[in-house]
Amino acid sequence: MIKPGFALDWLKKKERPDKPEPKVSFYTTRPEIIGNRVKKIRKLFWEPKIKPRPFKAVSGPMFKVGLGVVLILLVYLLLGSQLLVLNKLEIEGSHLVVASDIENVIFKDGFSPVNALIFNDSKAKKQILAIPQIKTVKFSKQIFSKNLLITVEEHETTIVWQTNNQRFMVNRFGVVYDIAPDNSPLAIVEDLKNVPINLNQKIITTDFIEFVTSIVANLPRKTNLVARRILVPETTFEIEVVTSDGWTIILDTTRSSETQLNNLVRVLKANIESPPRQYVDLRIEDRIYYK
Repeated sequence: MIKPGFALDWLKKKERPDKPEPKVSFYTTRPEIIGNRVKKIRKLFWEPKIKPRPFKAVSGPMFKVGLGVVLILLVYLLLGSQLLVLNKLEIEGSHLVVASDIENVIFKDGFSPVNALIFNDSKAKKQILAIPQIKTVKFSKQIFSKNLLITVEEHETTIVWQTNNQRFMVNRFGVVYDIAPDNSPLAIVEDLKNVPINLNQKIITTDFIEFVTSIVANLPRKTNLVARRILVPETTFEIEVVTSDGWTIILDTTRSSETQLNNLVRVLKANIESPPRQYVDLRIEDRIYYK
């Protein structure tokens, strides 16, 4: 029997897109299925295997005992024997700093033989660089000659600072590091306020040192005068230079030394017949006072 409207329903069904059939998922907790999945996942990764295993035949108790003995002998050879012991100390490059002072910084009770492996280079380097005059330090462990070589480089000494009737050596960083000898050829800067200072103390700036050394070096070249004394009356922003002719040059250390010396040259050339007798003040940029 044909249902009424069959043809119309058939045409409508043909025009409509087919609906996707619903998907059905199944879940299981069966251990054999889970195990199979794990094996499949493991196969995706390459696991290198060494066959046969090395030393498998000799990895018995005797082999382990023998290996332990070898390691003990190796440790004794490196640390307990005299193979790597350095029993001589040599210090090079020290001129202003006494070699014994460097030795005492590292070895408080004097040098004693040390093992090359145990000797702490970084700690010894920090101890030596604590000496203000030392700039760099290098260590060389000479195993065959049993010698520990320490090579240092010193900072250049620039000036001598005088205060309270004492003279001190000052390096280029402005740090006081030692008592100056009486026959030092360096420029002597006198602190008229006699402020007390201590060794290893930073008392002046690098700019001040460069200014003073520039004045001392260039004054004879530009004027045929020599700096006999260099005085600091109040602060290091100002110095007074007593010349070989007996009169004083007053300078501002925060301004260019070359500009101030050029101004001094103009004053001397303009007053050849009546040169300064007491002082020339060059501190003001566009003014020059002299007497």
